[in-house]
Amino acid sequence: MDRRPTPWILAGLALLLAMAAAALTRLVLADGPGLGMPLTAGPPAVSQADDLLLATNAYTFAHDHTWVVPVTKVFAVLGSWIVLVPATVGVVVVLARRGHGYWAWWVGLCGMGGWMISQSVKHLIDRQRPVWPDPFEVLTSPSFPSGHSMAGIYGYVVFGIVALALLDSRWPGIALITVGLLMGPSRVLLGVHWPTDVLAGWLFASAWISACGAGVLWVREWRRASTPQPADTPL
Repeated sequence: MDRRPTPWILAGLALLLAMAAAALTRLVLADGPGLGMPLTAGPPAVSQADDLLLATNAYTFAHDHTWVVPVTKVFAVLGSWIVLVPATVGVVVVLARRGHGYWAWWVGLCGMGGWMISQSVKHLIDRQRPVWPDPFEVLTSPSFPSGHSMAGIYGYVVFGIVALALLDSRWPGIALITVGLLMGPSRVLLGVHWPTDVLAGWLFASAWISACGAGVLWVREWRRASTPQPADTPL
């Protein structure tokens, strides 16, 4: 049996990230009216100074540079379900057909579970989005955590990790990971999220993909122990 510590490392990382996400959620709720009740138009007092300052600076920068908003709207489309669902299904199918079943399971679990976590936490916390005098875009759905920030991690970063592992060239993987990481800040520049929404999205999604990775690797080890396979069996 392969006893590499990788699954345990991923499980530990998932736990740490989940604890950080829970702590940030607690901070956001600290001065709010409670679960299921919308917070004020601004962030809670405990994080108000940094959140409001960063959000205001980002909004001002985007307002002063006309190229910013069109770029952020490209990221908005890339992180939407219209793009991400077909992309995820396509990646899963290609991986499965090429014999990379465990990678396919990981991508599928990350995508489905990540979206469910995003929607569940959003409606549980029910935080309002920033309100600006001259908004670039007006959204009424809950703000915390940022769904696009999470999608950037459980979608494009996951695609990038797979590309780095399986492709000869590293550039596709690097490009995908870069897109995934930039998706979060783009939401603050567009004025539809607080910075803490983005940070929470990164933490929740990173915890989930780490947990999925640990689970898939444990299943692989259990199956290899039950049915010995050649050492060069593709992941």
